[in-house]
Amino acid sequence: MQLGYRPLFKDPNSQIEYFVLQSTDTSCLCMQSSLNNFQKLKRAYQSSEYFYKFSNGSILKPLSLNRNSSLNISSAVFENFDGGFLADFLKVVPPTWQYSTGKRIGRILCDIHSYTLNEKQTSKAHTRHDSFMEKLAFYISDLPHFKNDNYALNAISTRYDHFSVFKSVMRYGSLKHNNILISKDTSLAFLPSYTIGPGDLCEDFANLELESAGEYPLLCAGIIDGYFGGNVPTKFWMHFALYCAFYSLFKCGKRALKNKNNLNKMQLLYDRVCKDFSNFSRPIPVWYSSPATDQVRIQAKKHGL
Repeated sequence: MQLGYRPLFKDPNSQIEYFVLQSTDTSCLCMQSSLNNFQKLKRAYQSSEYFYKFSNGSILKPLSLNRNSSLNISSAVFENFDGGFLADFLKVVPPTWQYSTGKRIGRILCDIHSYTLNEKQTSKAHTRHDSFMEKLAFYISDLPHFKNDNYALNAISTRYDHFSVFKSVMRYGSLKHNNILISKDTSLAFLPSYTIGPGDLCEDFANLELESAGEYPLLCAGIIDGYFGGNVPTKFWMHFALYCAFYSLFKCGKRALKNKNNLNKMQLLYDRVCKDFSNFSRPIPVWYSSPATDQVRIQAKKHGL
């Protein structure tokens, strides 16, 4: 049997390679890296095991997990999804399609968040949240500081009593448009996530704010509407904003520390998140509540999208 090999991309942060293996009658998605990344591949494999039964095909079916010490290779293999990257689709479709695609992603995310945590996992979710103050202290003492970081710091410190776990879930962990596939019939599938873990559902949304809201705000608005069925709990917004404030400092600061050349880029990202929340004086991002977004909602509903 002859196998074909089609590279997809390489994650620059983890050095994990993604490619498609093809034969005459089947194809598989493979994640491959050195043995140093075996635990990440194991988590990615487990993420598909956790979420597959809830996803109606939107999570790739796990097939095998392997490690080869003699070749220094570890790999995870999944049932392939016949499609391309959502990022390419979003570049060419009109605003209403960006928004309606977001709604469908939101419903998928809601399904995978329906995974019921056991007592140990729930405890880990709360322990994770409790560690955020230590991580914030680490930003203050050891990470590169951003100009005007007082906006995010003040938001967290003055609203600390409200900065609690909104709802414990098994986080997807790397929610962004670059980690989603789309087929010719517009079916969607999430790539396996090696940052899966117990946490707050708001963390997935905060990651979305950092990674996707700047480029595709309508997609993000649709994801929130789809997740909550158009009725977003008022309590969600405060938690969401505080998680975004924390992420904009700690996650961006860690990236800047890892690569000093990223400092200006991370400053611009922090500035954009700050602007989205009106310097963290408002809990609802401007891209969600803008008149332009409301018009797209109306048009999408009019066309049944």
